[in-house]
Amino acid sequence: MKAFDTAVQEIVDYIRRSNLRAPAKIVLGPNRILELGELAESCAIRKKALLITGAKSAHKSGLVERITALLRERHFEVVTFETRGREPTVSLIDVGANVARNEEPGVVISAGGGSALDFGKAIAALAVNLGSVEDYLEGVGKGLQVVNTPLPHIAIPTVSGTGSEMTKNAVIGNPDKGYKKSMRADTMIPTVALIDPLLTIGAPPHIVAASGMDAITQLLESCISLKRRPETTTLALEGLRRARQALSICYEDPRNQPARCNLALVSMIGGVCLANAGLAMAHGVAAALGALHEMPHGLACAILLPHTLRHNHQACAAEMKQALGAFLNEEELSDRTIPNGIAAVEGLNQWLQIPPNIRYLGLTDDDVRRLANASLGTSMSGNPIPMTSESIYAFLKTMA
Repeated sequence: MKAFDTAVQEIVDYIRRSNLRAPAKIVLGPNRILELGELAESCAIRKKALLITGAKSAHKSGLVERITALLRERHFEVVTFETRGREPTVSLIDVGANVARNEEPGVVISAGGGSALDFGKAIAALAVNLGSVEDYLEGVGKGLQVVNTPLPHIAIPTVSGTGSEMTKNAVIGNPDKGYKKSMRADTMIPTVALIDPLLTIGAPPHIVAASGMDAITQLLESCISLKRRPETTTLALEGLRRARQALSICYEDPRNQPARCNLALVSMIGGVCLANAGLAMAHGVAAALGALHEMPHGLACAILLPHTLRHNHQACAAEMKQALGAFLNEEELSDRTIPNGIAAVEGLNQWLQIPPNIRYLGLTDDDVRRLANASLGTSMSGNPIPMTSESIYAFLKTMA
């Protein structure tokens, strides 16, 4: 583990030197959850914690009790808010925000998958900023800004892939209105990212697969996005060199600790890259699939990724070749790197039992039209080929 710890520290040091947006404190490694009490004490403004948890597995695994015990050792009062594994919606976030406003915690601690961490970011911000979360959402709300600095927030992922512990936005849906939009502010980046790979061991295989492919999509898209940066590309290439093997092993051998550690690092890197370089078409359409058809985000990204790479490759051939070469761990790039890399993504999807396209949804032509119109969000704006609702529709018709 010494070599892994050294690699983590070198990557964190690089993030700091490059002035990339990231949590003030990044803690990554097995059993680092034991440092929670000390970390909470170092950043809390009072000794009361609001603990936000996701799926029921957090209780079944004993994680909630473990976190509570670690906090109480440091004399924290602990209030809990359970999301029941549901994705953030306007109504649920507003309920959580009211809990935070009434309880006045000194620190927010979120533990779970990407959705639970998004709950944490939004609630930490709304605890000290008035109004409904909808007032802050891009493109649909009143345009309110997060003026007051959010409460300190410790984000503890229990799934590797979303990278949500590293980012400044919370994705929030409104099923009644058919949208998923972001609440976003630089100050919403968690204060501490506490990443213990051992906490991810209990995740079901289909969650491991979809979340891992989400991270791979983030890494590849941040390399080809119109908003890409040399600093994030360097980071993404490091993540891509680790990603394919780490995800494959975690899916096949869930208790393999080195693979879990590597996948957690890949996820962390993916979060930094998406936060600082933007994404592209796969994430743009994935957001719409989640909003309109309740498709899990990671699954949508996984299905879309090889199709969007093929669609975009002529507009960013050099960048894509470099990224896919890292994914393949090629020593020398060649004319076959891009087709071989896309084939490897498809092969990994097949191994992970991910559908090859979205035809199983049984979408009508009107459904595809609505999906295309809903895909023109922030992620799509970074796509190497400028997209319109018509061009997205044409693309989707090839796989729907």
